[in-house]
Amino acid sequence: MKKLITILALTALLSACGNSETTKTADTQTSEPTNSTETVSTEAKGTKYITYSGEGISFSYPDSWKSVDTSQMNSAVKAAFSNQSSSANFADNINLTIEANPAGSINPEEFANNAVDYYTQNGSSIGISEYKKTSYTNKPYKENSAGVLEGTYKHSTGTDIVLVQYLIPTNTELYSMTLTYARDTYNKDEVNEILDSLSITAPIEQTAQSTTTGNSSAAASAADFFNDLTPFVTSDTAVLDQVSYDFIANHSDLFPASTAELRKNAKGLVNSKVTTRHLNKNVANYYEDFVKVSGQVVQVEEDNSLGSTFSIVLVMDDNGNYVTAIYPSTTGDLLDGDFATVIGAPIANYSFQNVGGGYTNSTLIGASLVVAD
Repeated sequence: MKKLITILALTALLSACGNSETTKTADTQTSEPTNSTETVSTEAKGTKYITYSGEGISFSYPDSWKSVDTSQMNSAVKAAFSNQSSSANFADNINLTIEANPAGSINPEEFANNAVDYYTQNGSSIGISEYKKTSYTNKPYKENSAGVLEGTYKHSTGTDIVLVQYLIPTNTELYSMTLTYARDTYNKDEVNEILDSLSITAPIEQTAQSTTTGNSSAAASAADFFNDLTPFVTSDTAVLDQVSYDFIANHSDLFPASTAELRKNAKGLVNSKVTTRHLNKNVANYYEDFVKVSGQVVQVEEDNSLGSTFSIVLVMDDNGNYVTAIYPSTTGDLLDGDFATVIGAPIANYSFQNVGGGYTNSTLIGASLVVAD
């Protein structure tokens, strides 16, 4: 199973590219159409800036930086630019992402702390070695809570890097602007100029979750959560069908089923006639069903870098068929080799590379319950 890289790690991974890597990526972008507009702005402190506008956001960046092709990246990456004019091993760069916020938290420091934990524990796997947090500063965006996380790490070329992330969480989305500089070229005035230029023209809302807003937020978040994580887990080979999206949104309170009453409701929705053989044949026939699969846990992973814990669980049933459960909660004491039952909504069939060098088929499930047997 491909290890899940959450959105903050994704932006850091993009920012970890060396100069030759970034230039090669950008070279493919020249013929790509774009809906954005670029206009030259006034000079500030000797640097001329260009304004990027697109998808409800705009921000400025140095006019010597070039656009990076994001068409092959996760859809959360809305724009990216890098300094390809430099002959150094590392190209200073910026990217902006908009990702679903399944936790609904509007505390930016919570996201920052989770990011620090992720980079410290797992950074080497995404090219971020020796990560150290240097500061966190509250920096409200208009009337909304937001903050700036700054840290350092060592690039694979040996270059010392400064990583800056401006985090603006709403009840349903997380806006993240990530700037990455070689330490020798890091310019705090330039960074502040770029951060201050950020403008979000789409409506954003940060509210304490009342019963009404909480339910509305959960509906959007549950469906968007599975929608955004499906490409990650399936190595960009599958997407959440609109029928599945609507079905999950209509049963958002069941992801996860966190009370006895909700667990009863989830179990009541199970179509007991559906087996993994039915799912393997045509998963699209069961987008509006809950299914139940029991078997041995081949692999279980947990992650908390989105503000709350979620899990990825690979289960093999008695027929040797696999399901991969995305579960928006902890699995408790469940470990590899244990036995568990998964209840949830089928999303897609996909294949992952196994240790023998071949490929294993699996059905991806948006899990409402993962229970140890």
